[in-house]
Amino acid sequence: MPNYLVILAGILITGTLSAQTICLTKPEHDAVAKKLAKEYVLAQTIIDPGFRTRQPGFRTVDEMEPSEKKWFELSEQFGKALNQMLKQANVLQDTTCYLIVNLYANPDGSLNRVFYEVGRNFSVMRSDSLATLRLKERIDPVLCPWFSTYRFPVTGDKPYRFSSALAIGKLPSKRKLRKGPGIMTTLAEAEKTARPDTVKNLVLNTLELKEVPEVIYRFPNLEILDLSVNSLSVIPEKVFLIPTLKQLNVSGNPLGNEGLHVARNKHLKILNIQSTKITAIPKAVTRNRRLESLWLGLNDFSGGINTAPFRRLRRLKDLNLYKAKLNVLPNQIRRLRRLEVLDLYYNNLRVLPERLCRLPRLQQLAISNNKLNTLPENLGRLRKLQVLYTHHNFLGSLPASLQKLYYLRILDVSHNAFVTVPDPVLTLPYLEELDLSHNRLTDLPSSLTRIQTLKKLFVRGNPVSEQKTVSANLIKQLEGNKTEVFY
Repeated sequence: MPNYLVILAGILITGTLSAQTICLTKPEHDAVAKKLAKEYVLAQTIIDPGFRTRQPGFRTVDEMEPSEKKWFELSEQFGKALNQMLKQANVLQDTTCYLIVNLYANPDGSLNRVFYEVGRNFSVMRSDSLATLRLKERIDPVLCPWFSTYRFPVTGDKPYRFSSALAIGKLPSKRKLRKGPGIMTTLAEAEKTARPDTVKNLVLNTLELKEVPEVIYRFPNLEILDLSVNSLSVIPEKVFLIPTLKQLNVSGNPLGNEGLHVARNKHLKILNIQSTKITAIPKAVTRNRRLESLWLGLNDFSGGINTAPFRRLRRLKDLNLYKAKLNVLPNQIRRLRRLEVLDLYYNNLRVLPERLCRLPRLQQLAISNNKLNTLPENLGRLRKLQVLYTHHNFLGSLPASLQKLYYLRILDVSHNAFVTVPDPVLTLPYLEELDLSHNRLTDLPSSLTRIQTLKKLFVRGNPVSEQKTVSANLIKQLEGNKTEVFY
């Protein structure tokens, strides 16, 4: 007996078909969709009532609010249950297809009505194609009866509706395989290759690895190792003893504060430990004596950063603290005298320390999406600064010393509270891009034309652009200087 008949027989034996779910055809669903939308509340309002007011944007699971995380987990649970049933029924085998489903549930989670569409991809959900018809022939006999037995794991005092789009059957790989000379992307390749000496880049990300595989040690010229997004809780010292290794990515693994075991070395230059559930900079990091780039973002440093490692990271050029839940940037940041790039995007900083301005080699500073209303008065001491991103803060002025940033090429102060164009901006001799969009500007000064190097000027989202009071003569002069104006 085919597997799907066994499942169907099981449903019949349980007697649950007495309250059989109605599976609607597309014409039937189109006819009643508006009526059902009024009768059934959104399931998300029951589990995650704040979803309508939450700031849009990508968040990792660790960054989600409890209700948002619960909603995400329920959606994942539904997809897994559906795929498990189809796997047991053996109706898809090695086929990947896509399902758009609308569930209309009773308050206890039992399903009253269901409408679903199936296709080979989300962009082409044609019900009349031969491929779709064949898929439906295999899926329909088990899917609708299964819906009659399935209980969605949400209960409330009102009927509710749930919609989802998901891949079913043989799920497509989440990995984006890189190709090129010297690159290897699978364990099978790594184990079988007869020329391990030709491999310089080993990409073993998203493979659900729980331990670092021994095969990585057979490559005598390995320079880049990507073990990101696995389930590794420990990175052993042996990894750091690969003498040619220059770049290591272990982001997206649950290492915690004790999971990184580093052997003292002088070859590793780039280390990515983003989203590894650390709450402090691991002391072991300092054993990479010539480290130049350290990515620490997407971790929780809300309790503050331990600054002792800074003393031993004297060669560091690039420090990434993106979305690290920082409330305070410590004064000891000044110890990183060779720092060229500092990323502080999406934190909770209300003030920046003046000692930040003692980084003589800093070329790029990203402090956007914080809670800043002022910048350090001595910002102009960052004489080599070329790029400054300060958008999405609460700034209404810039320090006068900004005019000393002789090499500044890109300045983004959009989404702040400026009512006039700051005077220091108008004297920057090599400025190429200036973003003033989404402020409170009611006028643009004619002195903007003095910035002869300016290539792009953004002023959208200001009263001066929305009320169309931008001087046509000013625009003509700017364009005559080969400046593109976006307003």
